[in-house]
Amino acid sequence: MSQPSSPPFTLFQRKGTKNWSVRFSMQGKQIRKSLETDDHGEAERRAYEKWAEASYRAKNGLNVTAMPFAKIAERFVEQILLEIERGERSHHHGRDWPPVIRRYLVGFFGERPIDGIGEPDLERYVEWRRQYWITGPGKDLDHIHYERGGRALKRSVKREVPSISRQRGELVIVRALFQQATKWGHVRAIEVPSIKVRRRVDNRRPSFEPHEFENLIRTSLDRLVDPIMLGGSERTVSAKDGRQWRLSKLDDHTRRDRITLHCYIEIAAASGMRPTESKNLNWGDVLDYRKIRQLPIGDRDIRIRVRGKGKSGTLVPQLSALPWFDVLWQMFEKGTGREPTDDDPVFADAGGLRIQSFKKGFGELLRICGLETDHRGVRRTSYSLRHFHLSQQLAHAPSMASMMRSIASVETEIPRSLAISRMRTPEIRLTPFSYF
Repeated sequence: MSQPSSPPFTLFQRKGTKNWSVRFSMQGKQIRKSLETDDHGEAERRAYEKWAEASYRAKNGLNVTAMPFAKIAERFVEQILLEIERGERSHHHGRDWPPVIRRYLVGFFGERPIDGIGEPDLERYVEWRRQYWITGPGKDLDHIHYERGGRALKRSVKREVPSISRQRGELVIVRALFQQATKWGHVRAIEVPSIKVRRRVDNRRPSFEPHEFENLIRTSLDRLVDPIMLGGSERTVSAKDGRQWRLSKLDDHTRRDRITLHCYIEIAAASGMRPTESKNLNWGDVLDYRKIRQLPIGDRDIRIRVRGKGKSGTLVPQLSALPWFDVLWQMFEKGTGREPTDDDPVFADAGGLRIQSFKKGFGELLRICGLETDHRGVRRTSYSLRHFHLSQQLAHAPSMASMMRSIASVETEIPRSLAISRMRTPEIRLTPFSYF
């Protein structure tokens, strides 16, 4: 009669407790787990379950012990920082990814075994994340505290559903974390969740139709002239303290602000610069402008070096932008009594200081023109000038193929300005006059 084979594990009791524990070796590691029962028969049954689970994991190329999500997530953060130090990752990953991982992912999955997370769990996570600041854990928080450049900062909470682009960006982090967990052997490749965010019906930024832009330019120019010169009457101005007076001429401060805003509109629409790029623009970034500013407009060829949103590049503006650079140069000289240096801002106030935003002035101009929103009711911003530029370039390009050939020729044979000039938009031109 054959003797029963011994179990592949050992039961034992730790000092100070009557509960049984199990011990066995697998993949060169000794596994110890509490069985949480003092009944020997029940302990043996549970021990077989623990051993069978570890055996299954080992045969399928996984670690014999399930790892909690929070531990893998923190290890992933350490990996990100190490790769940044080695120059293998962009620095913004170290700034943006850890807060998302720790606040949202660890906040939702916590100590749950990572190999037990599947697509249904990710679906639930995405919905939880959408409502985090509205009805979820963040509903009682007023500020988000964070550190940047060694300084402790905080910002107010926005109680809204994150944008589609943000949701997609955060899912990139989720996918990267699970892919790394697969490489470490904690999750099988076929179990890495894959989830998509529903596309919004129409998420295009508002632009301008050509007739709307013409109205914007005409109205802006009209506002540079004294009201009485346009055949209008004097207007009444009211102060907050109740005082009123008649105004027939623009004061110098208002006129200068409106001229600067008009230059901003013309240059942005003729170059496609983003608002941040315009704010950061210095005279040294308007390449070769100093050398050619006395030449006739048709003989000039400049490029604009831009930077913003973590990116940089070079733009070639339409010729229609050049006279408005001249106006800004003249206003800088008049306001400061000197020529601008390469480090001085292109869009500057009377003292030569950088203008941070045209939001208020541009918003007021849109209101006067009745162009605050597009046909969908989406509110326009200064970013709409960039989209007007791009949409007009595409609308007047002979074909996409010829446009791509033109772009390719920029990098190989001909000057970029010549290539771009073939795609120039039919221009609404009102030549700037001297204001000084």
